[in-house]
Order: sequence, then C-alpha cells, then structure tokens
Amino acid sequence: MTPTDAEKRISSVGIDVGTSTSHLIFSELVLRKDPNSRTEKYHVAERNIQYRGNIFFTPLTEKNEINLEELTQFLLKEYQKAGKNTSEIDTGAVIITGESAKKENAEKIIEILARETGKFVAASAGPNFEAIISAYGSGAVKYSKEQSCKVIHTDVGGGTSNIAVIQNGEIHATACINVGGRLIVFNDKEEIIRLEPAGKIALDHCKLDLGLGDTVTLSQKSHIAYELTSALFEVIRGQKLSLFAKKLMMTSVIPIESAKGISYWSFSGGVAEYIYKNNIQYFNDLGLQLGQEIRSRIEKECSNIWIEVPEKIRATVIGASEYTLQVSGSTTFMSPDTKESSFPIRNLPIVTPLIQREMLSEEYIASQISAALQRLDLLEGNEPIALAFHDPVRTVYEKLTTFSKGVVKALPKTISNNRPIILIFDTDIGNSVGNVLQRETGVKNDILSIDEIFLKEGDFIDIGQPIVNNRVFPVVVKSLIFE
Repeated sequence: MTPTDAEKRISSVGIDVGTSTSHLIFSELVLRKDPNSRTEKYHVAERNIQYRGNIFFTPLTEKNEINLEELTQFLLKEYQKAGKNTSEIDTGAVIITGESAKKENAEKIIEILARETGKFVAASAGPNFEAIISAYGSGAVKYSKEQSCKVIHTDVGGGTSNIAVIQNGEIHATACINVGGRLIVFNDKEEIIRLEPAGKIALDHCKLDLGLGDTVTLSQKSHIAYELTSALFEVIRGQKLSLFAKKLMMTSVIPIESAKGISYWSFSGGVAEYIYKNNIQYFNDLGLQLGQEIRSRIEKECSNIWIEVPEKIRATVIGASEYTLQVSGSTTFMSPDTKESSFPIRNLPIVTPLIQREMLSEEYIASQISAALQRLDLLEGNEPIALAFHDPVRTVYEKLTTFSKGVVKALPKTISNNRPIILIFDTDIGNSVGNVLQRETGVKNDILSIDEIFLKEGDFIDIGQPIVNNRVFPVVVKSLIFE
C-alpha cells in the first residue's frame, strides 16, 4: 500500500533491561487517520512484529551495576541481526525493570540508551508501573476484557513478582513482592556467586547460614522456593501477611476486597516459562525450583482457575512503543504568560485519576489524584506530569470550581516548585477548567488545559507549540502497545 497523508508506517523498537535478562523487539506500526474524528488524530491500525530479539543475561559489573558497555554491544548486535540502523527507528521504549531499576547507574543507562533517538520513551519502571506493563503486555488485560472477568496476573521475574488485579479489562490494584528466580545465583559448583538483599532475607528465614562462596544443595533450593511461593500466594490471595512476606514487600498489599471473589490467575515473566512447562533449562539460579513450586501449588489448591497468557518472558517488551499524533480541540486553555520556549514539552508521564462525577468534592478529587500517582510510583512535585481525565465534571461553574480546587489540593509540591499544571481531557472542557482554575485558586503556575485527547495509563506524551491562533496543540502520544 502506498503511504499517503492518511496513512503512515513507522518503525518501533522496545528494549527491556530486566533483573536477570534483557531483550528487544522490532515492529512496524501502521498508523491511519480517523476519518470520523474532529481532530487530526491517528490510531494504530496494524502492528507487525519484524524481529524478536535473543534473550540474554543482563550484564553486571563487579560492583553489581549494569555494565553499559556490554549491554550496548549486545543491543547493537541485535540491531545488526534485525538489519536495522538506529537512524531508521521512529519511536521506541527503553524500560528498566525489577532489581535492575534499583542499580545506582539505572537512570544513566536509560538516558544513554534513549539518547539514540529523541523519540524514545525512557522509563525506570517502579514496581507498580511494572505490574501494569506486564499485565497488558502478557495479554491478561485483553483476556479479562474479552471474557468480562477478573484476572489476577503475576509477572514473576528475576528479582520481583509484580501483581495486578484486572476487572473487565481495567486494572484496579497492583502490588509487588521481592520473589524472583535470581535472588540467589550460583556457579557450576552450586556455590553462591550473587546474593540480592531479598535472597539474604530468604536464607535467614529458612535458617540457612549461607553466604557468598557457600554451596547450596537441591533440597535447600527447594526449601527456599517453597517459602518464597508461600509468601507470594499470601499477597495474591489478599491474606494477612506473615513477617517473612512483610519483609519482602516493595509496595502496599492488594486490598482484601480486590482479591475476593471468583478470579482467574495468570503468570508471565521468565519464571512463567517454568510454570507453564515451556522451559526446563537450569540457569544456575532459583528460577526452575520456584516455577515448579508455583505450578505444584496451583495444581494442588486451585487448578481450575488458572489460565495461560500468550506472552511470558517478553511481556514487558512486546510491542514496546506506539507512536500517535493527536491534535487537541480548539477549546483549550494556556496561561497568557506561558513562554513559547516552554515547548515542546517532552516525555510527560500520563497519570489517570479515576473520577466518578457523582462523588465530586475537593477531598475526593485530591485523593484520586494521589492514588493514581502512587500506582505509577511517582512522587508528586518531583517531575512534570500530565493528569488525564475521562469526563470528570460537567460545565457548571460551582462544579468546575470544586474540581479545580481538588486538583490544586493534590499538587502542593508541584505548585511550590513552580512546575506547570498540565491537564488533559477527552471532552471539550479544557478551556472552562483552565479559566476557572486560574481565577478561583489564584495559583501562579503555568496552566495548560487541553481537551479532546484520548490517553491511558502508561502513556507518555510530547506537547508541541500551539497552532491555529494559539488554541490547538499537536500532541505526540508514545504509549506502551499492549493489544
């Protein structure tokens, strides 16, 4: 098909640097303009995976940091195998997950890898965000939506297990616990050569006086895997946590009400390859024993409620980035004093508070914004963000005032740090909210309130300089492609 203004074909790459393994994937995305849209909006009509990269162990230095030089060489070789050049890539995502995200040089790695192209999304995925990524990438969210059911999805990787509770295709809760296959790593003599802090906690809990250089028996590995699985199941089931599980938790627990009721269980991550018996190879770690123990526990206790999702080890990277251009509606608001040099605004993470209009109050709006920030492991005021809302308020002045004051109540550090307040709506209320927010709250920060842009949690956006009488904004949406 010959590309026209109504269709664009772009190249995308996704790179996942995980606790134990790293890999990438190349895709061609076909973007088509929506003929029925009132705005200049593209959507991804097709996604064709062109190359699934080899999976390799994430290289580490003697200081247990990510070895940038080795990692770069691995990735460049993958580019060559795929017949790709960095200049040919239009968009992509670099995601650092699990224990790798805790390494001291993790942010530097992101910056350097993303620098290859200015169109990359780059994120160090915190535990809650990683749960969202893996739930979508595995296919669990799609299954939940298509079957109109609840799915509790767990991505069991090298260092962490990230859990998402999905109801009818929407993620309602997330959690993360330090249960993974490479908390302890061995050499060919079964001597410990790497021991993560959570691995040491597990050894102590199992009353095993072992450390670097000590030999671990198969029986001891099985014991460790049994205890790690028990802790993981406490979290998935929403049970009261043991002291051991509490020590391993990286986030808040799943609310009991979220875990209750009939639900399906699904798994992704490297350990899932063992859970579903797709792999039996031993990689000198706990992965094999942990996967076998999880499967054994499921078969004994809940064999009728687990499902197999399409993607396991590649869940966080499959179809890693989507590139869309949207143009806002004309009823937007920008503070009169906003400087032209403020644009473009790049790589804003999208935070999506879940708002029910009938519950409108300042306290409610503030609490929902705070909960949305926590889901993505973002600290309010530390970095610029964009709050995206789905039809949150009607254009009644009193209600707009309540909504605006609730937004300000949730953003004290954003305001004190003089960061811009950026609001995105999928309805045509951007101008109304922006005007009321400036008039009724008295904040001096730059305010940008854009309407008729459709976003979801996990998206990142670039906002370009306004066009058409300074009222219409071009927005590039770079989101993790999941379906």
